[in-house]
Amino acid sequence: MSKTAELTIVPHSDGLDEVVAYWRNFEPGKGSVVLTCWGSAWTCYFGGMMGQTIQEFFAGCGSDYLVNKLGCTQHLKQSKRNDAYLAKIIKAVQAALSKEK
Repeated sequence: MSKTAELTIVPHSDGLDEVVAYWRNFEPGKGSVVLTCWGSAWTCYFGGMMGQTIQEFFAGCGSDYLVNKLGCTQHLKQSKRNDAYLAKIIKAVQAALSKEK
């Protein structure tokens, strides 16, 4: 399992600026993601992915679960509006992952 970072870049679409996802797979079932969009970043480590890569796990998760895990940032406090914005970013990344297969 590679410990190097991989990127998924989602071009401007659906009212979003470009989104960049940085993926790190540490070992089967353990990895992290950093999402960046318009000067903000969200990050989370997942240690119980049942042997999946972080990309496989992220693509198969519900956006509500991921919004709760990635949560608020320094510039975007957790609110319904910001959660909806993050959900839009997550769905765009999941769509890009499904196209990469």
